[in-house]
Amino acid sequence: MAGKLIIERDVMVPMRDGVKLATDVYRPDDDREHPVLVQLHPYNKNNAFVMFSLMLSPILAAERGYVVLLQQSRGRFKSEGTWWPFVHDETDSYDSVEWAACQAWSNGNVGMYGPCGLGLAAMQAAIASPPHLKAVALYMTTPSQHNGWVYVSGALALAFASTWIISNGAPDAMSRLNLDPDELQQLRREIQELADNPEKAFDHLPLSDIPAFRKVAPYWKEWLSHPSYDEYWKKFDAVANADRIKVPVLHMSGWYDHVLCSHLDLNSALDLRGDKTVRKHHRFIVGPWDHHSYLHGQPSVAGERNFGSGAATGAPYLSRLCFEWFDHWLMGKETTLSKGDSVRYFVMGENAWKGTDSWPPKHTPVPYYLHSTGHANSRFGDGWLSTEEPGNEPPDSYVYDPNDPVPATGGRGMGLYPNVGVRNQATIEERQDVLVYSSLPLQSPVSIAGPVSLTLIAASSAPDTDFTAKLVDVEPDGYCANIAEGIIRARYRNGVDKEVLLEPGQPTKFVVDLLDVAHVFKTGHRIRLDVSSSNFPVFDRNLNSAVSPQQGTAKDIRKANQQVFHRAEYLSYLALPLVP
Repeated sequence: MAGKLIIERDVMVPMRDGVKLATDVYRPDDDREHPVLVQLHPYNKNNAFVMFSLMLSPILAAERGYVVLLQQSRGRFKSEGTWWPFVHDETDSYDSVEWAACQAWSNGNVGMYGPCGLGLAAMQAAIASPPHLKAVALYMTTPSQHNGWVYVSGALALAFASTWIISNGAPDAMSRLNLDPDELQQLRREIQELADNPEKAFDHLPLSDIPAFRKVAPYWKEWLSHPSYDEYWKKFDAVANADRIKVPVLHMSGWYDHVLCSHLDLNSALDLRGDKTVRKHHRFIVGPWDHHSYLHGQPSVAGERNFGSGAATGAPYLSRLCFEWFDHWLMGKETTLSKGDSVRYFVMGENAWKGTDSWPPKHTPVPYYLHSTGHANSRFGDGWLSTEEPGNEPPDSYVYDPNDPVPATGGRGMGLYPNVGVRNQATIEERQDVLVYSSLPLQSPVSIAGPVSLTLIAASSAPDTDFTAKLVDVEPDGYCANIAEGIIRARYRNGVDKEVLLEPGQPTKFVVDLLDVAHVFKTGHRIRLDVSSSNFPVFDRNLNSAVSPQQGTAKDIRKANQQVFHRAEYLSYLALPLVP
């Protein structure tokens, strides 16, 4: 129904406490009532990048018969009030939905959508369940702010959380500070220095007190004062509040997306605890993407790997999905998405899409046991993987030095740290503080789809430390492609809601969650596992001290002597979800 459109800039929408949010309204130029799509976010709504590149264009949506509201979070840009991430999203999204529903151009059917930070409020709206909200669509946002946005398995998601502040939070925050010109100029220089050299933020100790963040991001210190999952995080958590969600949710993530963990948790929570309608109708899509694949010139690329035209994300793909979703729930149309599989996932290696009624699909967890003669250090060592249990084998050992952490190479990073997706791990696997265990070349393909985990029996000389795991596909030409990864902070080995320090030197069971993945290891390839104690700066360094890593200083840094056991009474194994 393409025709003339009306665009109203900076409509000030009142919230329940009187604060008004700046809103741009895109609508058909007619006297009819239309369904409404709302995007409430902390970014600049006037930026064409935000308007047209992320999920759907408000112009195209208005031409299809929608009214679109692009709205700035309180305390951001032209909106009134004070911004504090997450705190007001639930009530403000509720009020915005209900305001939209009662306008003359609205038919009362409202949806919310958004990717990454632009989808946070949409997720909170689903929790709030305003009466006129009919559906939400999310792309690589985070249903749980603790597990995905700020922390993962107890470790600080350092690269993402810090660079998000530097690139997205700080610029507008500086403009609102009551500083004299010289102070403001100095602060701008400090932020620009961090933007140009984010390593200065990554390396700073204590992490909780990065000087430039004191004025532009006071919430940073608050986040880092709550490393455990507690009531501070629970109130924002859509996973914990899944039983409150009453509208269908479409959510999308990628195997190399840093918030994949949160989407997996949400999908399980909606299956188990969601409203009856939600359980039946929610949809989950996982592609072979990193967080920025949809903005890439080749949107089927993640790192160094192009997964083919059928894997492309980006505006055309996301727009089609979003319009199918909202055409059904807001306009009552039957669409392929509304009638199709509950879960669609991309199988890497095979480079094909598959569907299933629930995630994960039926699979058989198969243990691949760690073996060595005590010298598994680096890919030149003697570590191997086998489905046979070990006998009386000596442990492997290495030294983890926080002053020389293993650099992140590919994987689920994000932010100003662009080294993400598929990358060759060969150089990393030359380090002596990386234990490497490889299978023999495969005689037939091995297909996996579902959760990957490492059960590790290990000991450390430190009261706290980290253990990392990386699943690698070693190709016949020697390219070592990372497939999945995980970390566990030792003090959170019994759950991220409780801290229990280690007894130094005592063999202890750790379960490292590498999250879920769908992949085919082809004939002639080898399955490989890398084990170490750091993946920096995707995650912060554990200082090997009883002091919280976010509060520790240089004087708290200790080297840790790590041992990994693999013998009959101490079985360490990689669990792979094999499928036919």
